[in-house]
Amino acid sequence: MKESSMKHCLVVLVLAVALPFASASSAALMYVGYWDVADPNAPIWSETPPDGPLAYTGQEAAALLFGGSASDYSISTVDDTVANINNMAWYDIIGYGGSIFAENYSNKYLGQYYGPTSGFGSDINNAASAFVRDNLTQGVERNYAFKDDGVNVPEPSVWSLLLASLGGFVWARRRSQATAR
Repeated sequence: MKESSMKHCLVVLVLAVALPFASASSAALMYVGYWDVADPNAPIWSETPPDGPLAYTGQEAAALLFGGSASDYSISTVDDTVANINNMAWYDIIGYGGSIFAENYSNKYLGQYYGPTSGFGSDINNAASAFVRDNLTQGVERNYAFKDDGVNVPEPSVWSLLLASLGGFVWARRRSQATAR
């Protein structure tokens, strides 16, 4: 068997063995929009006594507003640039005001509400929601949503392997053509 044919077979073998085990990095994220915690369409904290309206994590609010499931989203308090995602969200805390917590922070009265609508004190540990009209001002505390676009991108190591294999194949081919002359 010629040396170039052997190298070609080796390249094919490396690719055949490596590619099934190549992992994909997390899918690319796309900016889909933003919302203010105190959006005019958000539930009003006092409208559903005694427990209050449903409370949302940053990711749950994004899923409610933009569709999909909460796990599809990454949230940022910085801006609409993927490179600046901080995985944090603004929350309104009943009786306390606004604060930034993790995008999946969940502190809900009775496990699901932004309440109670009476008898609460000013405590940062009260129920919190990333989508409710209470203490915050519209246009100030803004959460930016990024959604998994569903396209898997190969890890850099996979690209390195593919390029190295292709480079080896091209080198072997040129070398065999040069010696054949």
